[in-house]
Amino acid sequence: METNINGIRVRYEDVGEGPAVLLVHAFPLAGAMWRPQVEALQGSYRLIVPDLRGFGGSDAPPGPATMDEQADDLAALLDHLGLAQATICGLSMGGYIAMAFMRRHAARARALVLADTKAGADSDEGRAGREANARLAESEGAAAIADKMIPGLVAPGAGQGVRDTLRSMILANTPVGIAAALRGMAMRPDSFEGLPAIAVPTLVIVGEQDGLTPPSEARAISMAIPGSQVVVISGVGHLSSLEAPVAFTAALRDFLGEQHR
Repeated sequence: METNINGIRVRYEDVGEGPAVLLVHAFPLAGAMWRPQVEALQGSYRLIVPDLRGFGGSDAPPGPATMDEQADDLAALLDHLGLAQATICGLSMGGYIAMAFMRRHAARARALVLADTKAGADSDEGRAGREANARLAESEGAAAIADKMIPGLVAPGAGQGVRDTLRSMILANTPVGIAAALRGMAMRPDSFEGLPAIAVPTLVIVGEQDGLTPPSEARAISMAIPGSQVVVISGVGHLSSLEAPVAFTAALRDFLGEQHR
């Protein structure tokens, strides 16, 4: 499905019936990363799965794609679908966007899931690294980003099938979209000060071997959000929903079930 939101064409899936869950994908992937969760949960929930601006089938306008702008896209998508509220579930960059969503559209969230993400802003070194990767994408294309990033996105023991899936998703994205998201992530503010104000049920999920946003980051987020809970998935890295789809989906299903009894 497609619609025009905030001046761009956005592709999304809308499948299943029941309470709405908005699944917000990681960088540099697309909504397709949530396929295992969609297949497992669509019998009980209405799953809205957008391709964020610059990824998958959505437009890649020029300039940085900020987290606030993408949070506004999500709110506009809920408006388009006639949904007052949804559970917001974001992984990695999707988590950054989910936190921006809570700053800007908190009343639209029924519950919150933050997976393999962090609340702090980038350091100067981190921002420089994102700019270097943006320029790499622009000069050498998506394949160069895949080569550089995949080893850090999964645990050392991740199977070749997971790595091949990641590569195919990354290669389907444009260098313009990849660079825009990198520059947008580099611009994001520190989110820690807003976490104590989050007043909806919150689940924090993290891969035990996540080297990019390790369990210590997940615990720091959880400590800042009143009443939140943490699930650590053993043996997997940053993309826990893809590396351990059964365990990730079980944690998500249990949490959603608690909210919708």
